Amino acid sequence: MSTIDKASLIQIPSGYKSTKLYSIKPSNGDGDFTFARSSSATRVNSEGLIEVASVLGSELVVNGDFATDSDWVKGTGVTISGGKANWINTINNVGVTQSGIITSGKNYKVVFTVSNYYSGSVRLRYPSITERITSNGTYTYYINATDTNLYIQGETNGDANVNFSIDNVSVKEVIENDVPRLDYSGGASCASLLLEPQRTNLLTYSNDFTQWTIQSGVTATHNTTETLSPDGTNNATKFVGNGTSGVLKSTLVTGVVARSVYLKSVSGTVNVIFKDPIFTVTQKSLSVTTEWQRFDLIEDNTHSSTQGLWIDDIPSSGIYMWGGQLEAGSYPTSYIPTTTAAVTRTADVCNNAGTSATFNDSEGVLFAEIYFQQTGSTNGLFAISDGSFNNLLMVRFAPTHKLQVEGTGGVNIIEPNTRASGTYKIAAKYDSNGVQLWVDGSKIVETSTQTTMSGIDEAMVGESPYGNRVGCKTKQLMTFNEALSDEELSDLTGQVNLSFNNLATFYNYTIL
Repeated sequence: MSTIDKASLIQIPSGYKSTKLYSIKPSNGDGDFTFARSSSATRVNSEGLIEVASVLGSELVVNGDFATDSDWVKGTGVTISGGKANWINTINNVGVTQSGIITSGKNYKVVFTVSNYYSGSVRLRYPSITERITSNGTYTYYINATDTNLYIQGETNGDANVNFSIDNVSVKEVIENDVPRLDYSGGASCASLLLEPQRTNLLTYSNDFTQWTIQSGVTATHNTTETLSPDGTNNATKFVGNGTSGVLKSTLVTGVVARSVYLKSVSGTVNVIFKDPIFTVTQKSLSVTTEWQRFDLIEDNTHSSTQGLWIDDIPSSGIYMWGGQLEAGSYPTSYIPTTTAAVTRTADVCNNAGTSATFNDSEGVLFAEIYFQQTGSTNGLFAISDGSFNNLLMVRFAPTHKLQVEGTGGVNIIEPNTRASGTYKIAAKYDSNGVQLWVDGSKIVETSTQTTMSGIDEAMVGESPYGNRVGCKTKQLMTFNEALSDEELSDLTGQVNLSFNNLATFYNYTIL
């Protein structure tokens, strides 16, 4: 029997450019993850741009192709025929409406096509936009609703009458909560599942530098069109200084905080100073190039109540700045946009993916290819369990910066040497001989103590049955329902690891 014949669970695949969390499962149907996060969150997409992770909901418009003269409330003079809603020489501001199909406060993607345009203008009144359309084409808008109705209106807009048609109307909710993040940070060609603990960006107006303190000697060009921002739009600010002044913002917070900001030079390589604006404990000299980089400064300024972010000594050649963040913690997490108030991103939770029939309580292997962040606290957890701490096997990056395996029955092994932040292929093997920890092709540590698990029915990553939620980036997660040989474990955790597509094709697994 080969290694992958024994694989009983799932793999989070590399190379899928989508916000959908893919899973692989055997023919018995086991293997789907559940995922939850009660807030929106950003990711780096496959083009290297920062965006809010989202998926589209189901179609909310009925008869959006105008196949029948029904479901729409029509204003005087508007007709439905030929698969279109038609304004023909209408002289009043009238339109077509579907009521009660959206919810105020939610985000939506609205799409429609304008054809047969001759005069007047088309306007999406609800959800409201100010643009008046005066040409044929397909138009797409992402809008936060302030009403419950969809209303597309024809307006004379200075003309004697209105003449155009619309068709292919679509409205779908843009769902941001509970959406997994497949992240391509650092220029990665293959995605990782990004799982992070709860964090709050305490700096208000994180990208509105009109609300920051800009010191004398520094001029600002907001929403500059000279460069695209890390999110692919023109919303960065250009600062030109005198070499001794800068821009700063502070907030109420105590303890260790992670300050971070994106910077880019206007030309060449320039140096600026990164420090706390209230009390300087440590200052960094940053080498800023013509490529966007995220810089961070992590410290407690020892001030009683206030800390902040200060980019100082801005040169006369100028820099671009985007996305300031200050969060309580010992490392920076993904960007959290703010406006008038601090914003909290809740923790990512990913677990389940099976039933008790999926797992073998007495022997098997728990494997992950995962990025661990060295933070001085518990991090990078993945586990199998019955949903409690009474029956589990879990791997974590301990506060001592060492990999550790814990399990029911007194299993507790930890590698002898500390380990830097990075991506590792890790396997925890358990059977009647005890438990072994394998990393990147080698057996690191083992114990003869056996696990005494029973009723294992779920896998989890980024969270433990104890309730700990920690940050990690996961490229692969698999369990095996039989113990593997040393050769198989070396191949699994080394460079010979099978690709996702080869695994699925060869062993007749179904990719969802």
